[in-house]
Amino acid sequence: MIGELFILALTFMKIGLGAFGGGLATIPFIHYELVVSRPWLTERGFAEVVSLAQMTPGPIAVNAATFVGYRIAGFAGSAVATASVIGAPLAVIIAVTWLLSKTTGRWKEGTKKVQKALRPVVTGMLFTAFWMVLRPIIQDKRLWLLTGGLWAATKFPLFKRFPQLLLLGAGVAGYLLF
Repeated sequence: MIGELFILALTFMKIGLGAFGGGLATIPFIHYELVVSRPWLTERGFAEVVSLAQMTPGPIAVNAATFVGYRIAGFAGSAVATASVIGAPLAVIIAVTWLLSKTTGRWKEGTKKVQKALRPVVTGMLFTAFWMVLRPIIQDKRLWLLTGGLWAATKFPLFKRFPQLLLLGAGVAGYLLF
């Protein structure tokens, strides 16, 4: 149990520290860690985790950590994974902020240059995440139908005003189709 918690902590610290760009841009990195590097999830299981993480409030990495941690080691795993994915980048941000507050303006210029240089990386990660979400849709005609129907439903004023109804409808339609 202690070994599992330690591995969970290290894995989710790594995800937390490597999650540049936030949101969808982190999906390829999370996929590599949870499906390829450590086979804790199958491709289908990963797609389900991403879907669940997007529907629940909060960042995708945190929601995935909570779910996968629970699946691997119960409540303790959930707590350790969630704390790790949040704690590692928080510690780095605190340290960098403290260092920047103690330095001259040249460091602040350098920080802006690094942020500008990371933009193409984040863009590439977003395209990769888009492809990972699109790939299962291309392979299953039922998903084409579901995606097209949901896209068409977004044009109705009722769903623009109450997108929760669209999510509910998508869940029911997915259940009926699969």
